[in-house]
Amino acid sequence: MSATDSSAQTQDIAKPKRKSFRMADETAADCLFERLRVHQQRAPDSTEVARAITARINSRLTSHDKHVRQTTLDKLWNKQSGAIQMLLSILENSRDTATTTYITAILREALCLKQGKGKKCSVPIEAPKKKETKKSGKENKAPVVKKANNLARQQCLQYFISITGPEAVIRTLITTHGKRDGNVGTELMMQDFVWILASLAPRDPKFAVKVRMLGCVRTMHLILKGHFTDNKLIFPLLVIMKQLAKNPVTTSILIRDGIISTYERVLVSLGFIPTARLRLCLDAIDYFSKNKVCCMQIVKTGLCSVLLRVFDRWDRYEGRMRLKICAHILQTLQHLCNIKAGRRALCTKKHVQTLHRFCSQCPDEPEFDGLLARVCSVITLCLKHQALPVPASSPATFNLNPILKGTNTSWPCHEDEEDAANSDSKTVNSDLDDDGPDDLEGIDEFPDIDFDEAEIKNESTEESTEKTLNAKSGDSLQSSLWINPNERDIEDLKKYFIYFKEFGSYNKQIRLVKSRSNSRGSILEDFLLSQAGGQKSVSSTLNLTLNAALVSSDSDNFMGSSQLPSYLQYHKVHESSSTTSCSSLKIHKDISKYSSYESVYCTISSRVRSVIPFVKVAYPDMMGGQGYNQPEPLNKMERSACRMKLLSCVDRAINPEAYMNETVFDLDTLNTTNVNNDAAAQKSFSAESLFLSNSDEQEITKVNSFSSRLSFESRFESGNLRKVIQVGPREYELILMPDVNSTKRHQWFYFEVRNMQQGRPYIFNIVNCEKSDSQFNFGMKPVMYSVKEAVNGRPGWVRAGSEICYYRNSYHYANQKNHNKCYLTVTFNIEFPHTNDVVYLAYHFPFTYSMMMTRIWQWSLQMPTGSYLRAEPLCYSLNNNEVPLLTVSAEDTPANPIVDREIVFLTARVHPGESNASWVMDGTLACLLGSSAAASALRHKYVFKIVPMLNVEGVINGCHRCGLTNEDLNRRWCKPSPVLHPSIYHTKGLIEYLVRVWKKPPLVYCDYHGHSRKKNVFFYGCAAAESWCSNDRMVPDEPVKYLMLPALMHRISPAFALGSCSFRVERERESTARVTVWRHLGVTRSYTMEASFCGFDRGPFKGFHLNTQHLQSVGCDFCEALNGLNDTATNVDIQLTKDLNGEIAVDSEPGSGSDSVLKTDSDEDFD
Repeated sequence: MSATDSSAQTQDIAKPKRKSFRMADETAADCLFERLRVHQQRAPDSTEVARAITARINSRLTSHDKHVRQTTLDKLWNKQSGAIQMLLSILENSRDTATTTYITAILREALCLKQGKGKKCSVPIEAPKKKETKKSGKENKAPVVKKANNLARQQCLQYFISITGPEAVIRTLITTHGKRDGNVGTELMMQDFVWILASLAPRDPKFAVKVRMLGCVRTMHLILKGHFTDNKLIFPLLVIMKQLAKNPVTTSILIRDGIISTYERVLVSLGFIPTARLRLCLDAIDYFSKNKVCCMQIVKTGLCSVLLRVFDRWDRYEGRMRLKICAHILQTLQHLCNIKAGRRALCTKKHVQTLHRFCSQCPDEPEFDGLLARVCSVITLCLKHQALPVPASSPATFNLNPILKGTNTSWPCHEDEEDAANSDSKTVNSDLDDDGPDDLEGIDEFPDIDFDEAEIKNESTEESTEKTLNAKSGDSLQSSLWINPNERDIEDLKKYFIYFKEFGSYNKQIRLVKSRSNSRGSILEDFLLSQAGGQKSVSSTLNLTLNAALVSSDSDNFMGSSQLPSYLQYHKVHESSSTTSCSSLKIHKDISKYSSYESVYCTISSRVRSVIPFVKVAYPDMMGGQGYNQPEPLNKMERSACRMKLLSCVDRAINPEAYMNETVFDLDTLNTTNVNNDAAAQKSFSAESLFLSNSDEQEITKVNSFSSRLSFESRFESGNLRKVIQVGPREYELILMPDVNSTKRHQWFYFEVRNMQQGRPYIFNIVNCEKSDSQFNFGMKPVMYSVKEAVNGRPGWVRAGSEICYYRNSYHYANQKNHNKCYLTVTFNIEFPHTNDVVYLAYHFPFTYSMMMTRIWQWSLQMPTGSYLRAEPLCYSLNNNEVPLLTVSAEDTPANPIVDREIVFLTARVHPGESNASWVMDGTLACLLGSSAAASALRHKYVFKIVPMLNVEGVINGCHRCGLTNEDLNRRWCKPSPVLHPSIYHTKGLIEYLVRVWKKPPLVYCDYHGHSRKKNVFFYGCAAAESWCSNDRMVPDEPVKYLMLPALMHRISPAFALGSCSFRVERERESTARVTVWRHLGVTRSYTMEASFCGFDRGPFKGFHLNTQHLQSVGCDFCEALNGLNDTATNVDIQLTKDLNGEIAVDSEPGSGSDSVLKTDSDEDFD
């Protein structure tokens, strides 16, 4: 027999021996755990037996034979064996130290990774990759077994947590630590306990709470103080302390117990070696420093200096560990800047030099950009606070006292808390149901209107009594605010019939309601009864009122002209004899139908009333304001340029005397010289006597004077620029105006620039932005309009700018509440296309109030045959500007009665800075009033009620978010005030009239908005299944109804992003238009349509900016989607809406702004 044959025979004999050995070992393990189970059942008090069994299990786990160890671990990890639960029970009940020691050793082997046992946990240095060679046999099996073991260990940890294992371990640890007998066995047991807890802590979300409830917080601190130099225990102790630092309550306990002094000693003992221990230590300090008391202790103990010494060695660290260590230190320093002592400690020459040295030596790599931004933020925060160089009070102030005089309405109310997710649902109660000219001093300007002061007071008294009774009722917050908020009386709602004159007189409308055999009516009655919540008195009042109305035979007898409030009398005076197209808007009075667009725009703009006097009309608005219809790619951020601008900002904060500081435009000074501040001048400026025009075309033909500085202007409609300071030869700092009667909300800008030279880059730094992030960091450019380009035949807004960046600067908020908060800067370079040009720059394509009124005037003269358009003032704004209401449909015919048509209600521009919403609305109106077959079909199918601009005052005065009352009007829909929020009050009244009197709620309600943090166009809707309220989720939902319109938009519009749509109903959005109309008025298809300010990150336009043509096309696509909407969904439609679940889960791609590195303070763009 050969040697080879002999070897093979030996292996064949060995295999069955090995197999039989393993079978015997598994049997022995089974017997051992069976003995443990029997012991638990029959003799749990037998200490000797428990000690013998646990000793045997522990010896198997520490055996040199891998198979023995693996077999035992498999038995422990198996839930069916119940071994872990039995060991836990013995641990809690046993008084024998040896048994407890064995059990802790067993649990450590089962729950903790083997490599962590006493080894130094340093960061492995990445070695160069060797060429991989294929391995066979045992070498290939090892990674697979290791992976399986790790997975089993993770599952065992979760099981251990579920059976209250952490509590048992913590209690035993407290007992063991209390002995302090110096025994080696006790010390070993303590080590095992700490390692077990370190494995459990990151996976148990309630770990800190459990430690606190069991009184073990200070015990853990004592263990850390006694073992911070112990290499075997320091790592698990730091893991545990990090988890305790995440909880604010345990953090407070530890801070009172002197944890910062302990961590200072730990940090010194660890040294500057970049290990996982150092990272854990710094991570915990970062969490602790969120507490201001902790920040004081960090300063007092000198830990601040130690942190900066560690940070100063950043260049000696490598890999991701360097980034993590530096990030934790910088976040701690940012927290220290929240207290005066912290800023004082950091603002020493040595510390500032350390931070500035990092700025100058920081590697030019993308991963260091975040660290550089943080260092610059720390430097600017710890320097002397620098306020904006403007007065605390804004020149844009509007005196509301004459309007509020004689009412119980209070102002100012609490400002909207945008920093708290815009969850403001506070409202201002009002007792005046009148929204005509609000101050009686203005009566002389309207001689054709009869004001009855006594009548106004009577209505005020009645409504005040009613509201007082409602306020005294014991309704809960939910029932009073969200279920039945400020429900108006039927007698009050009857006044809105005049806005529905296409349906006939009031009596005719009531007769049609009674005779209508539409199932929608009965469903609506059930809805209203359920909303009443069993309040029989309310429902009986509704029935009595309707019966009384039905008995009346003539609307004039039922509601005589003497009973009409002033704003309704005004409308009656201006009723037109035309039934197909008419405009009763006062601003259109005496305008010739043969006038050009430019002259009509100037005439209308001259009649607009503003807070700050206008001196001209803007050339782009006068010419139509369209964008240049060419694809414009998104901006690619130039990292090196942004770094330079960030460092320049820091250098300017450190050495302000090295820069120019010359004011070239100051609206405060200009306004002071032009407007007196006496009581008569407090009444807003009326430009009736001054005809505004534009002379830009003449200006560009003048000889260039080659001025050394640019000149600026913003005193035109929707303009916003407060001050300009020249800080360099071609660099300017720009400060924006806040909203009227406010000190904040800066985002929208629109201004004119002159005296430029061609081909030279000018730097514009807008230094008082407030949002923590912006699409300017993700590809968005501002828009520019050149008058010379327009004269040369290339008119239109274009995207412009390079080296665009958005970052935090050194200017601090003036108010005490946010004194430690800094503004942000958007900076961009502009190369003007011509010398001696007149150029306009804006945040987005402007769409002014006068543009809207001019467009309405145009449409009223160009109506297609058989169409119906009525333009009328819904109400007056607080500054006596008209809020227009448009009614669009087809003429009434016997074959297609107008009363049988569904109603679609559209609104836009509740936020004045969202000019893109007006461009979408412009596209919708242009489509509806077009001559195409699709437009005709829409008009024959629906009656459109449209309020194209809800916040006219905000738009006129260049505001970003609010109007004249410093309130977000889209947080006032629950309880709008007729005095302070007339447009919201009466728009809601129209919808409420349709629901409760006309008995036919709108088929669709859509509010058009703009979004500054996302790309594309998308919907927000309302789904009961996704509501914050449990009562909503209990009601059966019909997803097809509210998903159909987004599905149709997905098919039709290339700009629409289905994946960005959301149908959540959040508690803080209850007072928005979308949720109020859905919840309180029963409109299932209630939407907000959001259009990005930036561009697209998907679809055929991916990578390009939005322009005005895109926005108008979206409005037209929305009309086409409405044409395809019906209540009888086809199988294809149902399948499409089912597919939405997968689509909607996909949000915008990275870089869209929703997942920016910078965390947002709020999501105010949501509705």
